[in-house]
Amino acid sequence: MIDNYQTIAATRELECGERAVHFDSQLRFFSKTNWITVLVPSLLGVVAGSALFAESDSSWVGIEASTWIGIGTLIAAILTAIHKGLDCDAHQAECRRLVQAYRGLEVRYRTLAQIETPTIVDELLALDSVLAELRQSQTATINPERLRK
Repeated sequence: MIDNYQTIAATRELECGERAVHFDSQLRFFSKTNWITVLVPSLLGVVAGSALFAESDSSWVGIEASTWIGIGTLIAAILTAIHKGLDCDAHQAECRRLVQAYRGLEVRYRTLAQIETPTIVDELLALDSVLAELRQSQTATINPERLRK
């Protein structure tokens, strides 16, 4: 009978591992997009600000410096609005929380799957309760098709 509960624990271990990998891959993707939506606007702002102190009679490819300043500022504003509008910082924080929580549950389920314990039913029920609360509290979503691949 304990073998059945250990099989359930092993299944939950795999599930938690898959979910941790999913949210970790989202974090890697969003950390790269941060370069575009956070760093680029900052650099454009610095370039636009420094261009204000450049000589005003200089032009590049026939376009006045003030036009380049305007274009750079517009691009920076659009990228910042995208970052804020999609609430990227909150989503990344949620993904970090979920990766840590699912990794912790994965280890705890692995322990139940590998070590025979007379209280496995109680421990499995307690872990399942924690897993259910985690799923209920998570705001980041998972596409079920991605987990099946």
